[in-house]
Amino acid sequence: MSDLARVRETIGKVRGHLEQRHVRTEADVRQYILNPVLPSLGWDAADPGTVRREYTVSSGQSHFQFDYALFDRAGKVVFVIEAKALGKLDDRARNQLLLYAMSTRTHLGLTTDGRTWDFYVPLEGGTSAQRLVRSVDLLVTEVEEAAGVLDRYLARNRVLSGKAHRAAADDRARLSLQRVVEAGWSDLLSGPSDEIVKTVASAARRAGKKEGLPLPNARSLNVVVRSFVGRGFSFGEPAAPAADLAPPAGSPSERVVEAGGNPKAPSAPKGTAVWTFQGERHVETNPTDLYVTAIGRLYVFVGDEGFYRQLREKIRGRKRAQIAESPEGTGAPKYVRPLPGGWHLNTNLSTRDKLRNLERACEVAGIAFGSDLVVENDGERVTGRGS
Repeated sequence: MSDLARVRETIGKVRGHLEQRHVRTEADVRQYILNPVLPSLGWDAADPGTVRREYTVSSGQSHFQFDYALFDRAGKVVFVIEAKALGKLDDRARNQLLLYAMSTRTHLGLTTDGRTWDFYVPLEGGTSAQRLVRSVDLLVTEVEEAAGVLDRYLARNRVLSGKAHRAAADDRARLSLQRVVEAGWSDLLSGPSDEIVKTVASAARRAGKKEGLPLPNARSLNVVVRSFVGRGFSFGEPAAPAADLAPPAGSPSERVVEAGGNPKAPSAPKGTAVWTFQGERHVETNPTDLYVTAIGRLYVFVGDEGFYRQLREKIRGRKRAQIAESPEGTGAPKYVRPLPGGWHLNTNLSTRDKLRNLERACEVAGIAFGSDLVVENDGERVTGRGS
């Protein structure tokens, strides 16, 4: 069995413990989660020269105790782990981990409550929240992806060779760069200025002419350019259509109308997610796109930022706000998607939880989920689930 296959197998087993609710206390996290996962990644938990629990170090007058300290062959701490009871990860746990790691000049760290695994680069610059590299939820993330993340940052051979630290530092730098560029782009287009609109519109017309595409009029182009910010533009994501501009037929979100003005539902490919609101039927490529786009559309419908504030209280999790004015405010900045109005939405949820949150968004907007806003996931209509 390959190393990665062993990690996948172990994650499958510990997911079973989580699903069967065997894991509650910090002791449970150690026994049922960390103790089996660490050996699958090459760490011999029975060898005190490799893994030590409740390891104490002194720095000046201060004494720190790591829940887990992992060592290299020379006896140097190379990875630290802070374990908490299920649902008890918070800023205090993160700051505790970073303080301990910095006291030993350790490049890599992890906080976990068994379900959520947050990987950090303690010695990199920025705020404590900005040192988060990746967050993995073992009950939501696919086993294949979760195993890849744990292997990338925590496999013993990668940690000892320095590959894990380099990968984590590169990933963190890439994430920071993306946020900086997106923030700069949003700031540049904020408004946006007429000069920017004209520049983008002219470039679009030139590109359209070169490709032999129909040339839209100036008003349509202005609406689309402004919608990049108004609808929550993000690099790497397709721009959602402006609220007052019908998208072209064949786009991911479309509306087809028969003669006489009656909406006609286009056929949706298997695996797509479809939602219908105010006579417009939108075909999205996956439930996440539906979740983000539909909540953004409800915000536009309500026309008041109070919608987001009320929704935040409705869908707040035990550890995360789910929706916030900043990516970090969601509690899962790695998985946020921008929304109209400058807010951000955590998408690191199961499809079931996304649909439940969308139902609650309908409650805040004062409409009925299942009739005013209709959702079809993978060809089946979704009914109201209740709270």
